[in-house]
Amino acid sequence: MLTLIIFLRNWLYDKKILKSTKPDVFCINVGNLNLGGTGKTPHVEYLVRLLSDNYKTTILSRGYKRKTKGFIRANMESTAQTIGDEPMQYYMKFGEKINVVVCENRVAGVREIQKQIPNNQIVILDDAFQHRKIAPQLNLLLCDYNRPFYTDSLVPFGKLRDLRQSAKRANAVIVTKCPKNISSQKYTEIFAGIKKYILSETPIFFSRISYQSLLGYSPKNNFKPEQKSNIVTAIAKPEVFEKYLLEQGLSIDFVHDFPDHFSFSRKEIDGIIKKTVQFKEVSQIITTEKDMVKIKPLLNEEEMKYFFYVPIEIELEDKKAFDDFIYKHLKDLP
Repeated sequence: MLTLIIFLRNWLYDKKILKSTKPDVFCINVGNLNLGGTGKTPHVEYLVRLLSDNYKTTILSRGYKRKTKGFIRANMESTAQTIGDEPMQYYMKFGEKINVVVCENRVAGVREIQKQIPNNQIVILDDAFQHRKIAPQLNLLLCDYNRPFYTDSLVPFGKLRDLRQSAKRANAVIVTKCPKNISSQKYTEIFAGIKKYILSETPIFFSRISYQSLLGYSPKNNFKPEQKSNIVTAIAKPEVFEKYLLEQGLSIDFVHDFPDHFSFSRKEIDGIIKKTVQFKEVSQIITTEKDMVKIKPLLNEEEMKYFFYVPIEIELEDKKAFDDFIYKHLKDLP
């Protein structure tokens, strides 16, 4: 039944019975066919770094699990509760260099951006592949190397929220979370799997996660790798992050994985800190950057000394080819 509903909805949009809106401002969507965990956030950040020096750029997200409604433009008073954890991460990372906006209605959000920020040139849509009411000028589809959409199934039997055939709407596919060394046989397998569902001219790129230097919640923090640490996450696929930390030779005492986008409260913070400091040999807590933006506002200065996080970026296997692909589509922008 779900397959039929999704097929019918897409068919109505494809036949223009249901209308999509193509905004006047150039929109780049970063999305997927999965429920989550393909790495949208660092790919959005990559585009910001690539474009924001030359183009006035805004990120538009729905602000998943925020406690507010409607159009909100991030500012100094924003929190993960008011705009969502990922938009808050964008704002903390890029500040006033770009605009970060949340709105559950993407079409209304873009229109409001054009009203409030008339000199804006590019809108990066965070997770709008299934939002057929808006038709971005450039649709980037992410495909997890470890669970590619062409081997997956719709929920509840798999993790897909859209049909594999919807990949034909992509202008490019990025295979994410790749290992450093991929065999030629694996490349052939991936290309064959994806090519069955995309247009013949659609390019396929490959990216991998690049973990950055571990940072303290407070600049005064001094990480001691010889000491035991605890890991706390609230992300879709924590096992990749945890595997990386173990590969660094860190001594891990316990791992506490909360659900993706979990909204931390003092109850969880108190429990985490108690479990950490009750043993003298464990005095360090490592989180992801996305979790940091939710946890840090709940801590007092004394508690911050226990907490560290690991920022991530992405590396593209053929960075020049990808950058050229993006710039080619922007060539007519003033």
